[in-house]
Amino acid sequence: MTNTPSTNTPSDNTTLTSVLAGYEESGFDASFAPMDDAVVECLTCGTALPAHRFTILSLRRLEGASDPDDMMAVVAMTCPTCSAQGTLVLGYGPMASAKDSDILVVLHDARGEDSLAPDASPADEDNSPARSASMRTADVANGEPAS
Repeated sequence: MTNTPSTNTPSDNTTLTSVLAGYEESGFDASFAPMDDAVVECLTCGTALPAHRFTILSLRRLEGASDPDDMMAVVAMTCPTCSAQGTLVLGYGPMASAKDSDILVVLHDARGEDSLAPDASPADEDNSPARSASMRTADVANGEPAS
């Protein structure tokens, strides 16, 4: 494991727009929408599924520079129905909606499946050959150099 700062660490210098653009440039160009009852809708195919059916490939936390209550999580994931890769923006922390919190808690977190600690992002590990192409792509979206 390298000493690269975790992309889970909130940053006052990063905007939601730049994070979404980074993911989009890396192929995560679809969008997902949170729904009630811990359901996520893929806006590419229109499928609405329980959030536990989706897998977190990368997660980027953001915290507003002027208002720490502006806490957001940008989740990079793949639709289990149409395989579209995209992002889901959720609030987290004490000001998050119940809808967003319910979804964030049940998403399947694959970031630890490539020998990473559960609270790490794909950018926290060196270029292990066991890492999936999607996770290496998510690294680039998180500002890490291409492997």
